[in-house]
Amino acid sequence: MATREVPIPRDPTEDEAFALFKAVEDKFPSQTLGDDKWYVLLLAAIVGGGQPGFAPLLYGELIERPEYQTSEQRQALMRRLRETLFKLIVIVGVCKPLEAIFDIDAITRPEDKDYTFSREDWQCDEANAKRGAAWQGRLYQHDQQGIDDVLASQKDFDWTSKQITYGLYLSDHNILNDVETELTVLSGIMIQNLPRETAWHLRGTRRIGVSREDVETLQQCIELVASFCDLRLHKVPRVADIEHEV
Repeated sequence: MATREVPIPRDPTEDEAFALFKAVEDKFPSQTLGDDKWYVLLLAAIVGGGQPGFAPLLYGELIERPEYQTSEQRQALMRRLRETLFKLIVIVGVCKPLEAIFDIDAITRPEDKDYTFSREDWQCDEANAKRGAAWQGRLYQHDQQGIDDVLASQKDFDWTSKQITYGLYLSDHNILNDVETELTVLSGIMIQNLPRETAWHLRGTRRIGVSREDVETLQQCIELVASFCDLRLHKVPRVADIEHEV
């Protein structure tokens, strides 16, 4: 009986990665959202999309720019990249972000290493729960009750969502602000072709003030990364599909 070999997909090249970086930066709505956010979306999508090995290429490209010519500037950049990857843990799991961290660290100059610990004083306490609930409230508003009703019989998921997903990871905006955090979440979810959660975070991105036109452009940026990663995003909605819920 003949066996069928599973085809091995072709890995993208570095030249293709550089072309992707430029395409995303050019398309990203920097005039309205700021010119320091495109790489947050790109990093979250490319790592979540299964290509964490290109994270150090992005880091190397960024530190060649004029705004990152001192160790202090590169350390600040590292904190932003690390926070993106840290928040991505709760969206895609720990292994892909960890792979990216190891690869980035391997090319980081000793003087550029950043030894700060952003959550050193974190506690799983009432203040943590309130902070997480406040951020959930901005994103979900009246829709939160429907989620709570479902999770009433799934207590472990309810606790994890409130104390860990939002309390520990997503409500901390000390390094990445609210829009940057939601860029990370939306990219990490959409790149997995998840329709329900993508709809929630298209809606959430609109609710924190990003325009309908910009959200559509963000989705187009994520689609560029999906094509690079050889992924299909055929199940996810678009901002026009959820606009009536905003």
